[in-house]
Amino acid sequence: MEMRDPQYWGKLIGKSLFRFFLLSALYKRPLHGYEIGKSVKECCSGCCEPSDAMIYPALHELLKGGYIDCWVERVGGRERKVCALTQKGIETYRAASEVWGKVIPHLEGAVARGQEGGEAEEKVLPSDCCT
Repeated sequence: MEMRDPQYWGKLIGKSLFRFFLLSALYKRPLHGYEIGKSVKECCSGCCEPSDAMIYPALHELLKGGYIDCWVERVGGRERKVCALTQKGIETYRAASEVWGKVIPHLEGAVARGQEGGEAEEKVLPSDCCT
């Protein structure tokens, strides 16, 4: 897929946003897989619609890294895995929030410039916006 294709950027952004919104959802309360997908989809008005193929590998990676704890609950004879952030996961969510908070104003400015359609001009961004 070529970089000029909006789908390229959609996939790239979607993966990053999904990870952040997954942490955000678990920061609110423990959730099982279906609830995570629903929460992510609702919080970003459908711009990031995670599939099971996105959710479960991400949860596995977070569990392996010690960012979440998971346990099995029985509800109406059905088992489901519920996950919650560990202290390490909470700290990770807060760090990600801090970085997104720094980037968003610059991202908004860059998007606005790209939508203006005028001549490109050189802009210097603060050194901490993308680090």
